[in-house]
Amino acid sequence: MRKPRSRAAIISILLLAVIIFGLVYYAWNTATDIFQPVNANAKGSTIPFTITDGETTAQIGDSLQTKGLIRNALAFRIWARVKNLDKFLQAGVYTKLSPGMTISDITDQLLNAQPDATRVIIPEGWRLEQIGQALANANPTLIKFKEDDFLNYTKHIDRFPDKKLYPILQQVPAGQSMEGLLFPSTYDIPVAATARDVIDLLLKTMNDTINQNNLAKLAQMHQMSLYKMLTLASIIERETGAKSDRAKVASVYWNRVYKPNAETNGLLQADPTVQYARDTETPPKPPQKYWSQLQAVGGQVAPNSRWNTYTQAGFPPTPICSPGLASMIAAAAPPVTGDYYFLAKPDGTSVFEQTFAQFQQDVQKYLH
Repeated sequence: MRKPRSRAAIISILLLAVIIFGLVYYAWNTATDIFQPVNANAKGSTIPFTITDGETTAQIGDSLQTKGLIRNALAFRIWARVKNLDKFLQAGVYTKLSPGMTISDITDQLLNAQPDATRVIIPEGWRLEQIGQALANANPTLIKFKEDDFLNYTKHIDRFPDKKLYPILQQVPAGQSMEGLLFPSTYDIPVAATARDVIDLLLKTMNDTINQNNLAKLAQMHQMSLYKMLTLASIIERETGAKSDRAKVASVYWNRVYKPNAETNGLLQADPTVQYARDTETPPKPPQKYWSQLQAVGGQVAPNSRWNTYTQAGFPPTPICSPGLASMIAAAAPPVTGDYYFLAKPDGTSVFEQTFAQFQQDVQKYLH
């Protein structure tokens, strides 16, 4: 016959049961709580969220938590696995996500909704054709964008419906394009944007950048129109990848145009302008690759082109690419130097000199 349990044993069992129940209850509440909205009262508030190509659900979950859209990244990963989200997720910008949504709501939105915008990166130093290609190849697709329309408008300004909205277009020589006027940056472009919409966005960004940095006035103080400054900036953009050299490169070209001497005769002798001339005016057009290295001395490649600064004095008639802000600032206010030459060293930086004899010494020192 069993002995009855002692009161202490019964109490211990009851206490253990209470503790277990408490832990289960706490775990259940915690587990369900992390799936709830970050702020249930914020349903009317949205936070734009971007998914890039190749991002994993783990990375997306971390980003959602960092943005304040979910409470717990691990919970998102679990729910995304349940919903099979990783197999159907589309890159792009989603503008309707809210801290007032549950994780289930957010995964449903990402799973079932089309992105509201696509992120397009336009690097500094690209030509119009390269920009058009990037926009045409955007993922998700810009469903109303037509590359032919983009090139038609940007290469024939008189055909662009909104040309009167942008004073900078009035400075472009007759018959020339918008080369150099579309600001390079990262853009979140609505998926329903047309070529006209995109051009408006890029032109407006260039206009705003110029105004915010007082670039037109700085250029005028250095004897340049805004358009000539952008032309110089575009050459600087293609000439050097070293940010620290941009201002001195600007001074070299400024000196050659505005303080010409017997050695330079007003010639810029800038290889990127010859590359532009070759890729624009000599077959095959368009080339398989833009900006490839010259295979001959600059004066021997497209020698009759107005963009060949080995044979034509002064600035070329238009910019040769879209310059970034750093190059624009350097071009608008070049430092005062006596330099007329520079040589790109193997490490990517440049050495600057006042005479051709010094330049030749640098060639022997760094390139031989």
